[in-house]
Amino acid sequence: SGFTEDVHILHFQGVYTWDRSVRLTYKIPYVLNARREMPDGVGGKRVEHDNGIGDATLALPLKKYFNLDGRSGSWTFKPMLRVPLAGDDNYEIYDNEWGAGLGLGYEFEMHRLAFVSSISSWTYEQEDPSEVHLTLDLGYKVDARGTNGTLFWETDFHYEDDGSETLLAGPAFYWNFNDTIHMRLEWKHDFHDRQGTLDHGNGDRVLLSFGVVF
Repeated sequence: SGFTEDVHILHFQGVYTWDRSVRLTYKIPYVLNARREMPDGVGGKRVEHDNGIGDATLALPLKKYFNLDGRSGSWTFKPMLRVPLAGDDNYEIYDNEWGAGLGLGYEFEMHRLAFVSSISSWTYEQEDPSEVHLTLDLGYKVDARGTNGTLFWETDFHYEDDGSETLLAGPAFYWNFNDTIHMRLEWKHDFHDRQGTLDHGNGDRVLLSFGVVF
C-alpha cells in the first residue's frame, strides 16, 4: 500500500502464414518508460526506472478449423519460445531468460456471437517461477456502414507457482476498417491480486493496437 508503479510498453507483433493452419508469430516489446516505488529499508521510498527492449516471444500456432451449421471456429496447439533480449538491472519488466511455453486454444463465431478461450503454461531456465495463463472472452458482433466490429468482455487469470494470482477483466473493442487496417482497444481492471513475493498489484491495463494485413 502506498507504493506506485507505472509502465508504458510498445509492442511490435507479426504473423507469417505458410498455410491458414500453420503460422509463425513474433512479439517484441519495447519498454518506453517504467517507474516504480519500492521500500528503501529505512522507512522511506526509492524510485527505480526501466526502459529498452524486452524479451521476444516466438510461437508456431497450428490450427484445426471446423465449419458447422451456424457456427465456425478452430482449435489451436501452440509451442512457444521466450528469447532473452532485455538487459540485467535491479528493476526489470522482462526477465532476460530463456523460456519454453505451450498453449491450447478453442474459439468459434456465430452470426452475432463470438467465443475465445485459451490456456498456456511457461517454464524458465533459472529461478523465475513457472506461469499459467487462462483467458475467456465473450463477444457480440456489430455491423455498420460496411465495416465490422466486435465488442468483447474479456477475463484473464494469471498464476505463478510462487503463489502469485491475478484476475483481470474488462471490455475490449475490435474494429475492422477494411481488409487491410484493423484496430483494437481494451481496458482491464485488476479485480483480484495476490503477490507471492514483494511486488506491485491492483493495477489497471489499457491497450491500443493497430494491425496491417499485406
